Amino acid sequence: MLSRVGDYLSFAEDDELALFDLPTPQPQPAATDARTGRGRARETHARTVTADVTVQRIPILREAALRAYDDSPAIPISDADDDGPDTRDQIATDSSTALSWLLDPTQDLWPLLEADAIHLLAVDIDIDQTTPTRCRARWTVTVKLRDVAAFRRVALASCPTEHAAAREEINRSLAAAWQHAADPYAPLRHIPGVMFTPIEVTVEHFHARSGRQLHDG
Repeated sequence: MLSRVGDYLSFAEDDELALFDLPTPQPQPAATDARTGRGRARETHARTVTADVTVQRIPILREAALRAYDDSPAIPISDADDDGPDTRDQIATDSSTALSWLLDPTQDLWPLLEADAIHLLAVDIDIDQTTPTRCRARWTVTVKLRDVAAFRRVALASCPTEHAAAREEINRSLAAAWQHAADPYAPLRHIPGVMFTPIEVTVEHFHARSGRQLHDG
């Protein structure tokens, strides 16, 4: 499992990459909210997104990941294994590592963060590689709700006024509101050299008595 917490990535794609490597928009499965409701302030919720990813152009994916790695701040790790491959070497030779490095689950969450609607608690990424060019990607974003009204305002702002049923669902369901406030598959749409098939989006409410330990920074 590959995991990052609070890791914000951004990089500019050059014109050559953007010209032919942005994935074709895919239909999105509706978010499942059987374990959540309208949402209340101070509740903890997690959204998990699953997709099957095919790497169409391995060199382009790895080049973009290396560029992002080289542009990121260096963080020394005191107990690193000197005999093992370093991160840059792994990115250059392994597509799943390159994909994980470019996958930013916080993509499109900024409107919610800027509205002080949520507090970001944790980000987890899991890349299960099945072949050299295919893998199943799963990522989870865990947040604490701050201002549910602001959350819904962000969601409604992206939902056309003529879509009355969708707007009503936003008012009833936190999962639906999250779906409109932040595209669940945005993290993959910004990665060059890949295409993907949406599999599942789920939103779960963690009750205090569940015993799940989360750090509220």
